[in-house]
Amino acid sequence: MIENVILMLSPSLLAVTGDREPGELLWGAPSWIVPAAVIVAVLAILVVWNYSHRVTVGSVRLLAGVLKMAAILLLAVCLLQPLRSGTRPRAHANVLPVLIDNSQSMRLKPAGSDQARGDRIAELFGDDESWWVRLAQTFDVRNYSFDARLEAIDDPVELPLDGYVSSLTGSLQNLAERFVERPVGGVLLFTDGNMTDAPPADFDWSQLGFPIYAVLPEQEEEVRDLRIAGVSTTQTDFESAPLTVRVAVDAVAMGKTEAVVQIRDATNNQVIEEKSIAVDASGKAKEVRFQFRPDSSGVQFYSVNVFRESDRQAMEQINRSGQRPGDASGEQGRQRGTESVPSDATDLSNDSDEATLVNNRRLVAVNRAIGPYRVLYVAGRPNWEFKFIRRALQEDAEVQLVGLLRIANKEPKFSFRDRGVNETNPLFAGLGADAEDAAAQYDEPVILRLGVKESEELSDGFPESAEELFGYHGVILDDIDPEFFSPDQLLLLRQFVATRGGGLLMLGGQEMFADKRFADTPLGELAPFYSAAGATRGRSGAFQLEFTREGMLQPWIRLRDNEAAERNRIAEMPSFTTLNSIGDAKPGASTLATVQTDDGQTSPALVAHRFGKGRSAAIPLGDLWRWSMHRNDRNRDDPAQAWRQITHWLVNEVPKRVEVRVESGQDPSQPVTIIASARDESYLPLDNANVELEITPIGGKPFPVVARPDDRNAGEYQATYWSRQPGGYRVTAKVTAGDGSPVGTATAGWSAQSDAAEFRDLQLNRKLLETMTKQSGGEIVREDRLEQFANDLPDKKVPVTEAWVYPIWHHPWVMMTAMLFLCCEWGLRRWKGLA
Repeated sequence: MIENVILMLSPSLLAVTGDREPGELLWGAPSWIVPAAVIVAVLAILVVWNYSHRVTVGSVRLLAGVLKMAAILLLAVCLLQPLRSGTRPRAHANVLPVLIDNSQSMRLKPAGSDQARGDRIAELFGDDESWWVRLAQTFDVRNYSFDARLEAIDDPVELPLDGYVSSLTGSLQNLAERFVERPVGGVLLFTDGNMTDAPPADFDWSQLGFPIYAVLPEQEEEVRDLRIAGVSTTQTDFESAPLTVRVAVDAVAMGKTEAVVQIRDATNNQVIEEKSIAVDASGKAKEVRFQFRPDSSGVQFYSVNVFRESDRQAMEQINRSGQRPGDASGEQGRQRGTESVPSDATDLSNDSDEATLVNNRRLVAVNRAIGPYRVLYVAGRPNWEFKFIRRALQEDAEVQLVGLLRIANKEPKFSFRDRGVNETNPLFAGLGADAEDAAAQYDEPVILRLGVKESEELSDGFPESAEELFGYHGVILDDIDPEFFSPDQLLLLRQFVATRGGGLLMLGGQEMFADKRFADTPLGELAPFYSAAGATRGRSGAFQLEFTREGMLQPWIRLRDNEAAERNRIAEMPSFTTLNSIGDAKPGASTLATVQTDDGQTSPALVAHRFGKGRSAAIPLGDLWRWSMHRNDRNRDDPAQAWRQITHWLVNEVPKRVEVRVESGQDPSQPVTIIASARDESYLPLDNANVELEITPIGGKPFPVVARPDDRNAGEYQATYWSRQPGGYRVTAKVTAGDGSPVGTATAGWSAQSDAAEFRDLQLNRKLLETMTKQSGGEIVREDRLEQFANDLPDKKVPVTEAWVYPIWHHPWVMMTAMLFLCCEWGLRRWKGLA
């Protein structure tokens, strides 16, 4: 009968308890209030009348009366059927994902502990853990692990802990997407908090839609670690040290210690340079800088190591073993651009007192521009400058210099006052066709070609077609008048810089920069300065070269590695005697060097600016060759080095017909994007090309990947590649036109740094986890309080609940209490001898 009463009351109770607080008291039979009150009143009168006629102590009568009245009141309340109501999670209606970190950082052992983080978490899921059973009885528990991606698991105890990254943010967002239409009671998170896919600074964890309960150890952990905090590379046209590698080193819980920072050639494992630094406990990173000149161009790989002297042997073994290449076998993996990950993880065990040596090594990929670059030198007359430039570039395997020197001007055409006017010299008239051809050659300038690849190259002088001129990467004009070029050739030269992206260098001479003859042509437009009004010839005097502050900051201008040495070198340079008159620098142009004239004025000596896709520079000094002739033993190689650096600056950003680059984000769990660019003979985007990529891991076998056209950018082709495994990778793009003719090849490289991101910080990131749980509405749960958490979680706010009704009056203790009151009253009366 009691059950039937509860069932009848349940619909109405379910309707009213949704907005009630847990444990609220309800009355199942409120209609019995009046009868119950009458019964209590009648019985109360009888009890008072009964005890008022007793002859005994007043306090005994009062106590006995109170006990009887308490029993009467309790039984009267039962007539009203008191019910206790509330809400609770509906069994297995709310999902409770359990998310466990499966990355390699969970294999680390804190200082003073012989148990790894992952092993400690595995013990929490033992068979005898009642908290685990308690949660499974109430919630729909789903077990997941995460490293690079989220995966469902059956047994949380048997995790391999071999993930290369910790995509915590992505895994939580993935859970939110999976259960967007399912009620989630919360996420129980087991991790060290060191994620490799850090969200934006303003990311709000409450947008996930469920609370996060992060389980952390009872005590703070301390992990001893010496690591590489960051590596950056800078490439310049500074010939003596074109590559700069900066290494940031810091230590945690190591105290004050000496560390060795070393850079190696990853190809042959040879040490390039090593330095010793002192690392203290301040937490500030120490920066070490390496400057050196690589032996070759193209894609180069270097390994940077930091270690204490006691760990040198262990680091030697790591460098000899290197990084494991990805197993790129399998047709499916090749088509998708992925490699299979071996089952064994990186070995974190070592004899050092550091937690790991994995983050003591970093692989760096350097893509050095590779030639050959072809530079066309055009001079109006034989001079010393070409000799010294050619001699300097003979030592550079990346640059090929082609000379076009005018050694005699063309003869002027003339005609006698006769009845007919010939187009050629009349001295050759009537002598036959051969003589007529000779007359035509006689009217043309005499040009000398040097360094050409083929006999037909530049046979007609300066190129007249884009296909011929665009085969060069840079053009140097030295002491040549604008009349040497036809109007079409001048427009073609402008197109070479603006559209082709080539480099143009103008050198001074008496025929260069001459007022309107220069300013009114495309050469004046290409020049980085305005022409001087009224000046036709260069000025003579003694001009000492000085670098501006902006010029001193340009590595392709400097020949020394510090400012003081550079200023001393400039002071030892000879004075120049010829200077072209020019105007002010154009807006956006940079004046990198100046000279002081006889009247005390400062005049630009080296000016450069961007023009379209290319760049141009001008040196109005007419006798730079004096520097090469007046060199001493200390600066014997300075002029040649300066010409090589200027030439490399001229051509190093000139686009090629085929280029390839690799773009990667901050998240190592995401694929890299390989972008290949293809251009036709006119250096316009080539849309109908076929692009094949060949990816080669260091020490591994190459495999092909097909690049697809980019719908947004013309002439670009893309492919993605998941380089989950740490190591270096080289990619070669081979491009063919739509008709099958070859367009060209290009090579690039990159290093996968997932292990660097995974072991960036080994300490428990409690601050991040506290922020995450607070914003999401969860809390930090200590490992030793999991039992209490499992008991309290059903009482927390969950999406799906059900109302429950508990009949207080039907419980045995109610009748037992009433009987206890009556028995006490009866015993008291018997004790005092009352009837």
